[in-house]
Amino acid sequence: MHSGTQAILWLSAGLYGYLIIHHALQALLTRGWGRNLWLVAFLVCCLIFSFVDVQMYRPTPQPPPNAYAYAIGQFVASSFCATLFVQLLNNLLNLGLRRWTGALWLITIPLPLFALLGWIVEPHFEPRPIVLGGYYFQADSTPLGLIYSIVYLLAFLGIFGVAFRQWRRHSLHDRLLLGALSLMIPLVTADMLVYYGIITFLPTWNYNYWVVSLAFSLRLNAQIYQLTNELAQANRELQDAYRQMVEQERLSTIGQIVRGIVHDLKNFFNNVQSLADVGMMRARKDPQFDSVRYFENIRSATQQAHQYLMDLLAMTREEGDVELAEVAPAQLAREVEQLSGARLLNPPVQIVNHIPLNLRMRADRRYLMQLFLNLTLNAIQAMRDWDGERRIEYEWVEHSEKTILVIRDTGPGMPPEARDHLFERAITTKQGGSGIGLMLVRRAIEKHQGTIVVQSERGKGTAFVCVFPTPPLLEPTPSATLVNAA
Repeated sequence: MHSGTQAILWLSAGLYGYLIIHHALQALLTRGWGRNLWLVAFLVCCLIFSFVDVQMYRPTPQPPPNAYAYAIGQFVASSFCATLFVQLLNNLLNLGLRRWTGALWLITIPLPLFALLGWIVEPHFEPRPIVLGGYYFQADSTPLGLIYSIVYLLAFLGIFGVAFRQWRRHSLHDRLLLGALSLMIPLVTADMLVYYGIITFLPTWNYNYWVVSLAFSLRLNAQIYQLTNELAQANRELQDAYRQMVEQERLSTIGQIVRGIVHDLKNFFNNVQSLADVGMMRARKDPQFDSVRYFENIRSATQQAHQYLMDLLAMTREEGDVELAEVAPAQLAREVEQLSGARLLNPPVQIVNHIPLNLRMRADRRYLMQLFLNLTLNAIQAMRDWDGERRIEYEWVEHSEKTILVIRDTGPGMPPEARDHLFERAITTKQGGSGIGLMLVRRAIEKHQGTIVVQSERGKGTAFVCVFPTPPLLEPTPSATLVNAA
């Protein structure tokens, strides 16, 4: 092997080796793995062809050792290269020749066996002088080998004909690929003239495969680049859409919270209005009417509205550490009953307090009041149009290590889908509500590191079981009785 053929071999090994590694990685890392694997197979066949082809170059007219084996490998490798070329071009340009490529594979797959049986290549070699010096040993083909050669030549020319016929529908990248592959036409023509002895031998096959390999590689790289740009553009559009969605959700949430605050304040002022209306009505009918109690209730309701706003402000600022102290839940429940205005409704809502007067628990009175008041107002609202029994009960469940308080109503209950997601943002069972009251309930529970469980059944009411991690405290007083505010 002289220096020229060594240069061809090293150039082929370097080029194909780099492209094989490059497209194998692309097959692993990109979604275009199928086309990249087809190209890797083509490049491997090209590398095998280059290795066996350069063995047929000799400085003297003496055939190389194992010339017949090299000739078989050369024919088989070039046949698979031709089939893979048709497959790749059909895939890249979407030519719709699936049946054609399938038929070509059917006749190519048994070719290695035919070649080993001696049906493709004759064991006879003719030294052909090379323009640059030396000899190339060309084996003669059998009649079957000649048929195979004609089939591959027709497939090569046919795929080009179909591709150029569809020129107008091809993209710019596909047209550039066809333009680069067109360089093969004069090289193949020169090789045919050499094969029939019209011109002196020129080693054009390796140049053919170099052109094809580089053209396919550049086309796939351009496709990957295009897909990357499209992916980046789609990612930017998704990010823009996500930002718009977040902004819309933020504005929607703000609107829901504002509606909820207005709704809850409306409940406070409805109580004030109801007390004022009843007081004025009784004052007109009874000149001796003592209005002090009504004014006290009005003052309590307005104070509670003020505290409600302060609590909201503290919640939005994440301020206000929990200030634990001994609290009497029964007394707190009595205050909530007075503030709720349940007895003033028509028909009224009965509130029954089963919490012992001597029960104490360590809690933040402000947050506990917030919890009782919002659950009570929610229950009243749920029973506003309820035709069944209208009753709210406060209960205590005895437990040695935890304080368990239950707020139960006999209202219409709620569906499972609402119950399971009740304390999520903006979830409410009230028409026109936003769930702000339940958000405050959840915040009160979280401030005490407790838990809350909802038990509800349609038509049978709802119970909120509030579990606080601190143990209950019972004062040993003989007057410990149940307060029934019925």
